[in-house]
Amino acid sequence: MKRWKKGLLAAVLLAALALGMASPAFGSGTDTEVNLMAVNETVLLELTTENMPRTVGGVLYVPYTMLSNLSTGIDLGISSLYSATRRMVVVTNRGRKGIVFDLQTNTAQDLDGNPVSARAMVRNNTVFVPIDWLCQYFGTISCSRTPTPYGTLIRVTSANVILSDQSFVDAADSLLASSLSHYLESVGNANVQLPPSGGAQTSEPPSGAELYMAFRCGDEGEECARLVEGRELRSLFLFTPEQLEEQDDLVRRLVGAGHTVGLLLTGENTEDCLTQGSEGAALLAAIARYPALVVSAPNLDEPGREELAEAGYALWDADVFEEDYPSGSALVRGLSPQWMNYVELDCGSGGAAFLREVLNAMDEEECQAYQPTAPALA
Repeated sequence: MKRWKKGLLAAVLLAALALGMASPAFGSGTDTEVNLMAVNETVLLELTTENMPRTVGGVLYVPYTMLSNLSTGIDLGISSLYSATRRMVVVTNRGRKGIVFDLQTNTAQDLDGNPVSARAMVRNNTVFVPIDWLCQYFGTISCSRTPTPYGTLIRVTSANVILSDQSFVDAADSLLASSLSHYLESVGNANVQLPPSGGAQTSEPPSGAELYMAFRCGDEGEECARLVEGRELRSLFLFTPEQLEEQDDLVRRLVGAGHTVGLLLTGENTEDCLTQGSEGAALLAAIARYPALVVSAPNLDEPGREELAEAGYALWDADVFEEDYPSGSALVRGLSPQWMNYVELDCGSGGAAFLREVLNAMDEEECQAYQPTAPALA
């Protein structure tokens, strides 16, 4: 790194040390990673703790203004508007296709009124939207993460983008430094984590395993949900149609908290599973106005599962089961660091205690858990 860059970075961090105060309003209160923002070839300089992108439960959220031409001056072909009176954010591509995020009910639907699994969130009076889900939904924008000497650059681009991520990072070096400086001045906090100096680098995989986590619902479903939410995670909860009727209050609570709710189909053949799926879909819609998009069909063979996929379902297919391990810590130690792990736990008797062991071991092993949504599993 050039000497002036090192000097600038050192000066910024020394200023933060002199101002050292409370941690930012989000997260656990420990060291906070800095996420910078850019749209096409423009760095968004007004970075603060209120609007900085953040990852919650494995989902990257960006401020809705990042997609707004009115806020950034950049036309991505996507518009994003917030109604304070109706407490809604509407993201559209010129009104032809779009998503309405209802902040009062914590739900979302497309412009035709069809429910979708994505959720917005509010932090420090700022509305954030799930950017990767929106990129996949519209198909005309994309989001990248690039390590820089000043933090991780979250860059949203359209087909009009000119520079590659690496070329843009090199060209915008001074602007990225200014964005970091603005952030540190706004929070007065030196507890930030920056990549090693020497320019942008290829991102390294986490030291621990990565996993999706699902639960077969039972008597301790409520407690398991609270434990997961306590780590700012969201998971998949599977119900049989009968359980949906018996635990309708829990279903509504899970949907409201932003978890994925799916169907556990116990049929021995495709016809039985499709019948159960139709029954469960009707119940989910009636109970929580929620679409039945994710299903588990453990008794079907591969051709049967393919038929379910052709019928429009996203299939949950676990490869790590609670029953195969004597303890939660043993399960976590058995996860593969080489590929994604699909972990299925039970919410029956003793399930909450087992989950506590899993979550504690995940912290120790630096594991990363993601929410199993329909787009992620499709």
